[in-house]
This record gives sequence, structure tokens and C-alpha cells, in this order.
Amino acid sequence: MYKQIITAMTLLFLILFMAACGKENISRQENTQFGETMEFTVTDQLGRQVKVPIALKRIAALDHFAGNIIFALGAQDTLVQQSLFGKLGAAMAKRDEKFAAKPEVRQGHEKINVEELAGFQPEVIFVNASFDKAELQQLENAGLKVIALRGETIADSFAAVKLAAKVLGCEQQGKEYIADCEKLLKLVEDRVGNIPVEERPKVMFAGPKSIFTAATGEMLQTSILEKAGGRNVAAEISTGRWAAVSPEQVAAWNPDVILLGSSLDMYDENAIYHDVNFKTIKAVQEKQVYAFPSTVGWWDFPAPHCVLGIVWTAQLLYPEKFSDVDMTKIADEFYTKYLGHSFTSLGGRL
Repeated sequence: MYKQIITAMTLLFLILFMAACGKENISRQENTQFGETMEFTVTDQLGRQVKVPIALKRIAALDHFAGNIIFALGAQDTLVQQSLFGKLGAAMAKRDEKFAAKPEVRQGHEKINVEELAGFQPEVIFVNASFDKAELQQLENAGLKVIALRGETIADSFAAVKLAAKVLGCEQQGKEYIADCEKLLKLVEDRVGNIPVEERPKVMFAGPKSIFTAATGEMLQTSILEKAGGRNVAAEISTGRWAAVSPEQVAAWNPDVILLGSSLDMYDENAIYHDVNFKTIKAVQEKQVYAFPSTVGWWDFPAPHCVLGIVWTAQLLYPEKFSDVDMTKIADEFYTKYLGHSFTSLGGRL
């Protein structure tokens, strides 16, 4: 009788515990047989309902944003592939044997071999919300569960972290990560947040396709500039990404500063300085053209690196207000905590 009472109480505790975990916008489903893996349902940032198992052991992340979040949450050991790409992936492979031993599956914008990826048996795959819809459908047709994360605003990035943390069962790590990001945002807000809009420098954020493309108002780069105390000259272009602009439009904007997007490293400051179409632009005349940090990780992409990009941009626009800030030290501490290796040890430089 005593054992039966204990068993009954234990089962009651489990039921109550699972009921409590069912709150916070997750619905959990217990299978019919006791002891089998359970699932819970989440809504991803494309509005899709996805059922995923509890206690994930094998996951994949197919773009920079998702991969960085997985590392920031300390869940990289569950990855079936590297999930960090470009220069950051190459730098990590030199420093981390466990990372280097994992397959790449995808590099840059190359198409994904769905059969190869399915062969690694990931229980969940994280992708960017801008992921090619046809490829997403191919993954789902192969029986793979896909969760889309969005990061074109700071709020979206934080929501993506919360969603990934919930899926991976590491909500505390997610809260800590967001708190650290918010500390850096507050550092900047306290120093430039009260500067009137009309007194803020005009900035053109040139894109990776050519020097005659600009970040639009709906892109993360606009949020970066606004948080850092600048004004995006192309903010009124509210649709699309990296809008093509004419030399005449750039001349009409006459930006005080030009920032070069780091994503594909197609050109550098000299391409601006030597282009006759820019010779009358204030940013060129005053030598205010800068490439965004990109030697190991792109700071103008979604979290975790974009908060570093905000501090870097604010210091660039208002050096007198950030003379006490050691950007390399901040980057080293952030990379160490959320990527496992310091910025400088990975070969990063500003």
C-alpha cells in the first residue's frame, strides 16, 4: 500500500509539472505509452506550427543567424554540421577540433543536398525566415522538421533567441544572452539616445551587391544605425532589400558617413574613394567611409554580432562619447562567452 501511495504521488507530481510546463505558449503532447519521447508545439517566426521532441539531441542550422544563436545558447554539441559559415566558420575550424570534425553541408549560398542532410538525422533544423521557400519545402517533403527564425529587427532577433531557447530547453541561457545584449544596447542608448534626429549624421549603408545598393528601411541595418545615433538616408525605401540606387540619388542624399556592408566583402573603401560618382559626396571628401567589421563574423547581421555592430557604429559616429570604450575588449568578452573563443584569438581585428 505504501509503495502504491508513493507511486500515485509521483505520477501526480509529474502530471502537475507537465501541466505547468504547458504554459508560456507551448502545448505539450504526451504519447500513449509511458516513457516514450514527448513532443511540444511551437509557432515559428513564419507563423508555422511545428511539433518538436523534448530533449533534442541532433539539430542543424542552415544559415549564419541560426548558427550564431545555437552557439550563443551553448547548444553547439547537438549540431550535426558546423552551422557557422564563411570567415567565422573557417576561423572556428582552425581553433576547435570538434567543430572542424563536423561536416559543412552548406557553404555560403550554395544549394543544400537534402539527402545528405537527412542522412545526419537532425530532429530539428533551424533556418532564417528569408530561407528559400522551395528549399524549405524540400526539407519538409523529406520528413524533416524546420523552424524559421527572423532577425531583421532587434525585437525579432530577441524573439528568435527566446524561440530557439524554448525549443532547445535552455531558456535560462536565452535570458542571460538577451540580458548581455541589452546591456550593450543600454550603453549606447545612455550616450546617444537623446540626440535629436535632425542632429544625427546621415549614413548610407552600402550593400554587398555593388556600391550603388543601399540598406532599406525594413532591414536590420536601419535598426543598427538608429540605435547607434545615426540616420539611414535610404530609410524611406520601405520595401525590398539592398535597393539599387543611382549616382544622382546618392548625390541628393549627400551622406555624412558611408558604411560598407560586410556580408560578401565584394569591395572596400577604395572603391568608393576612386569612383568619380562619389567625388562630391561629403563622406568621401571628409574620408568618412568605413567597412563594417567582418574578419570573423559579420557585425551587420542578426544577433549575436549585431549588438557589437551597434556599439562599433556609435563609437564611429560619436568618438568623443565613447573614448572610454575598448571595442576589442568588448568583442573578446562577447565572443568568448557566446562562441567559446575570443574575437582576437579567432583572428578578428577592427
